[in-house]
Amino acid sequence: MLLNLTLILFNLIFMFPPGKFVSSCIYKAVGDKVVISFDGATLQEDNEVRWTHNKKRVYFKKGLEVRVNKLNVDQYGSLILENVQKDESGEYKGIIYDAEGKLIKETVQQLCVLEPVSEPTVMVECVEKGVNLTCSAVINGEVVVSWMKNGMKANVPHPVLHISSSELKSGDNFSCTVSNQISQKSAKSIEPVCSDTDVYEKTFLGLDLWWMLVILTGGGSFFLILFILCLICVCRCCRQNKRKAKREEQHQLFSLMPYYLNQPDDQQKPESSFGLL
Repeated sequence: MLLNLTLILFNLIFMFPPGKFVSSCIYKAVGDKVVISFDGATLQEDNEVRWTHNKKRVYFKKGLEVRVNKLNVDQYGSLILENVQKDESGEYKGIIYDAEGKLIKETVQQLCVLEPVSEPTVMVECVEKGVNLTCSAVINGEVVVSWMKNGMKANVPHPVLHISSSELKSGDNFSCTVSNQISQKSAKSIEPVCSDTDVYEKTFLGLDLWWMLVILTGGGSFFLILFILCLICVCRCCRQNKRKAKREEQHQLFSLMPYYLNQPDDQQKPESSFGLL
């Protein structure tokens, strides 16, 4: 047991030698200024300074002579990156030696340059048993998606959120948020426009859709029959009015004839001369 602990300590000592500092990734946005320092090391004029990026030398100074100067270094030996870009991500390693070649300070920094996330939108897809909501952000290993329902965080880390018809209620609103290590943006809240179709797929105003269809069909037939009956009544009234008007017209014509036409036939005949004898 003691031997194992000794071996572990021995490995740790040689894994992280004195003067070497290893840190986690430094996250920066595209266009930022980045300074990678030796954390308080004092730089002398006769010191030797080396900087590498992904094991390629980008700066080398020995004494007062600068032999490689692909990137800027200040008077303290710190590496300066202006307007940093994504292709400048990677490992940066800096070493300081004294004039006799003795190690003074060593640092290793991992730089991660990211694009800020763009503002997402929530897209709605009506499905048979509910609705699918999709957060329209570029999804990769650098972006995290979260959902909000009615202002409360939903435990769904996926870009697609499925809401069943039984879970969705009228007035429910949803929003998604996308974030990475340097930025975060949220979509505008939306209410699924097809919720009435999906949630009340088989009901309308609390009535079963089949019964609603029967009611509408029966109601349509009733109004059609009523219309036909009203039309028949109107036609009959029109005929009766025409007959009444015709009788009144005949009566008026008859009343305008001469008086003698209205006398009995025996009064209109002249007396026979034979009757006087």
